[in-house]
Amino acid sequence: MKEFIGTLLVCIVICWIFAFFFFGLIVENIWVLIIFIALVLAVLITILIKQDARIEELEKKMEALLSNKQD
Repeated sequence: MKEFIGTLLVCIVICWIFAFFFFGLIVENIWVLIIFIALVLAVLITILIKQDARIEELEKKMEALLSNKQD
């Protein structure tokens, strides 16, 4: 959960900076848009980070199994 909150805050900052330069005049209620986009980005990034960790664990298990099989 700590990783998700950190990712969410980074996404909010990035979206805020992007919106400040590009969407400031277009959208009336920009904070709702920024938080929504940041939430979507944070969820996607967190899923990718967790997936990467699971793949690394599986690689370690496969290497251990292969080394045991060769011995």
